[in-house]
Amino acid sequence: VGIMLGNVIGSITDFFAYKYNLNQSMGAFLQGNFSTVLKGNYEILYLSIPLVIIAFSYVHKFTLAGMGEEMSVSLGLNYKRVTNIGITIVALISSLVVITVGSIPFVGLIIPNIVSIWKGDNLKNNMPIVALLGASFVLACDIISRLIIAPYEIPIDLTIGVIGAVIFLYLIFRRNK
Repeated sequence: VGIMLGNVIGSITDFFAYKYNLNQSMGAFLQGNFSTVLKGNYEILYLSIPLVIIAFSYVHKFTLAGMGEEMSVSLGLNYKRVTNIGITIVALISSLVVITVGSIPFVGLIIPNIVSIWKGDNLKNNMPIVALLGASFVLACDIISRLIIAPYEIPIDLTIGVIGAVIFLYLIFRRNK
């Protein structure tokens, strides 16, 4: 459902970009790129700090919600409220990153799966590791993007997309064995 909704909204966005001759600007805006992150362009990310603190304070409730609605309700959790808070936090932080940097694929998909394979499903212990490993992965991909055809820079979404796709396929085929 999320992918379908994203594609519908993306199609509407593409329609308006085409209608008003904004295709190139829209493409540049949505493409993940750190070269435009300069002083005055990244300060909006400071708004994510309280959201991260809220996410860490809800980590136990998110773990309970991950057990399923029946189990978490039987343990006294307001399942709908916790899932709505979680979805809101993820949506707000993701939108802040996309506004600042652009779209960055695969990081939210592969890094948490790698950490849960490595450390198990304890969300309290995994959240800091996921954050550090995700930041390290993005930093490594940014360095690769800057070195491949230096002095030019390949957009970060392209580098992460290629490396992330390889890792994602490896994780899928690894689980099927």
